[in-house]
Amino acid sequence: MTTVQVAIHDTGYAETICSLLRREGRYSVLVVDEPDLALEGVVVLDCEHLEGLALSGEAPERFVLVTRKDPDKLAQLWNAGIRHVVFQEDSPNTAQLAVSAAELRQPRPDSRADDRESSEGRRPVIHRHHRRPMPPCAAGDCPGEHCGRHGRNYFPDLIE
Repeated sequence: MTTVQVAIHDTGYAETICSLLRREGRYSVLVVDEPDLALEGVVVLDCEHLEGLALSGEAPERFVLVTRKDPDKLAQLWNAGIRHVVFQEDSPNTAQLAVSAAELRQPRPDSRADDRESSEGRRPVIHRHHRRPMPPCAAGDCPGEHCGRHGRNYFPDLIE
C-alpha cells in the first residue's frame, strides 16, 4: 500500500482528494501540516508547502503540486523536476490521477535482480512441457485436421 501525504491549505479540496484516494483502497492517506520526506510514497502539496521544503536530494517525481496557472512558476517547477502539477481550479479527480501517475514513477525493487543474486552459481531451471494428446472431439461433425481446434493432436513444446 502506497503512502500519500496530503499537505494543502484548502481543507475542502484536501478532504475531497483524501476521500477519493481512500475509496480506491490502494493508498494509506495521511493529512499533514508539513510533509515528512523520510516517509516513502507520494506527497500532494501546494506552493506554500513546497517553498518550505528542502528538495535537494529528493525525488521530485514523487510530488503532486496543486498550484495556480502561472507560466513563469510552471517553468520553474519543470526545471526543478516536478512533473505532476494540478491546477487549483481542476477537479479533485484530476489530482487523483496525478497521484496514480506519481505512484507509477516511484522506484520499485527489481525482483528479477534479487532472483539473479540469490541463484548465483546455480544453473537456471528450464521447465519443458511435453506433447500431450488432445481429447477427442465431442462434435460428430469434426473435420479432423482442418477444424482449427483439432488440427493438431498435441500442444507445442513450450519453454518457460
